Amino acid sequence: MSVVVVTDASAAIAPERVREAGIHILPLHVLSSEGEFIDHGTGYEAERFVKEGVTTSGPSVGEVREVLEAAVAEANGDGVVVITMSSHLSSTYSTAVSQAALIDDSITVIDSRCIDMAMGFGVLEAARLASTGATADEVAEAAHAVLGSAEGFFCVATLDHLRAGGRVSALAALLGGALQIVPVLRLADGRIVSERKTRTVSRARDQLAALASQHLGDRPARVAVHHVEAPDAAAKVADQVRSEFPQLVELVIGPFGGTIAAHLGPGAVGVAVAPALAD
Repeated sequence: MSVVVVTDASAAIAPERVREAGIHILPLHVLSSEGEFIDHGTGYEAERFVKEGVTTSGPSVGEVREVLEAAVAEANGDGVVVITMSSHLSSTYSTAVSQAALIDDSITVIDSRCIDMAMGFGVLEAARLASTGATADEVAEAAHAVLGSAEGFFCVATLDHLRAGGRVSALAALLGGALQIVPVLRLADGRIVSERKTRTVSRARDQLAALASQHLGDRPARVAVHHVEAPDAAAKVADQVRSEFPQLVELVIGPFGGTIAAHLGPGAVGVAVAPALAD
């Protein structure tokens, strides 16, 4: 047996990598007037869920308990490491902590303070180390080493989705529309903040790779380019990443996770960056 790694669907890790690494996924929920979509990290239904009026929620107590109990059984005493999206954006972390305390003291829960592959790279590093027979403490330490320097930069075509979901204030959204200001956003210590302001969406997108490179410096890097219904824009940003990161170890291009996409809206593009601890 070995340590089992658990994360939530916002990590945006490709489903085949989740299966290969043996990662367990906590589901997230997207709700709209058309019904409820349970996001297991296998993709999202853009046409149905990336629209205003959509809300999201973390996993239920029962769902968390079911996933954690299965992970504990699989680990067979070797321990479970749970890595969740930022506690400032979701109740997933607090629910996992409360249920872990009731289930087994071999469960370690980590607040990633991140979303998407900024968290996902830490999850994958944890799973990689777990596969080598490392202890739960060693797996958690590796996750912290990646997550401590991971960061995400992104921009949206409109602030309306973030405002509707309570992620930015109504005043910020109003000013953005009235003055045609397009902010470059950053997830700083688990909270969404404005990093820079530009006049157009294309200019905002053009700054993402450079900002990510400045954050990580010359350290070997793993980078992900995410998008919501904007594959061409993501491809352009990916080219900029290749230019900005001569020390690039891995580049992933793909959609944001379903719940994150619902909050960002169509046209959103982001760059997640994390240090590469191993090839």
